[in-house]
Amino acid sequence: MTETPQDFDFDAWLDDAERPQRAVTVYQKAGLIADLDRLGEQINNADETEDVDGPSMGGGVGKLRAEYQKIAQQFHDSALTIRVSGHGDEEKREFAKANTDAGASGLAYIVLSDAITAPKVTVDQVKRLEKKLGPAQFGLILSAYHQASTELPTVSADFLPKPSTRDDGGES
Repeated sequence: MTETPQDFDFDAWLDDAERPQRAVTVYQKAGLIADLDRLGEQINNADETEDVDGPSMGGGVGKLRAEYQKIAQQFHDSALTIRVSGHGDEEKREFAKANTDAGASGLAYIVLSDAITAPKVTVDQVKRLEKKLGPAQFGLILSAYHQASTELPTVSADFLPKPSTRDDGGES
């Protein structure tokens, strides 16, 4: 049965409504990128014909590629997806009123600790996260928070179902 506007249960719809959230991936072992850069350069400069174990090389390009793969996997395994929810202006004002002694910087950590929905973190953990991850990765989290707070939720058209056409066997 199709709902008409008169039958629509707005309260039920509203009960299931969610705020926009964003997710970013950060890496615990981001320092491994330097090792991958070094190995990548060695692989690019290596002589492909010396890919066998020999007295002059310790395994050649094959060994370098295996080491690259091992380190790339370590980097990949250190990934953490952080999910954030945005705040409206009124909520930010409420945080400021409730934390008058925190200062601007302290308030930012308080707001962000509330915004991070997965994994849940404390204010002190947000501070450590910034210090340990550095400005680039921490900036990703801040950008995600800004997007969740200010941008309309959208889905990339690349991932939407494609309408079928007569050319691909479907009806139009």
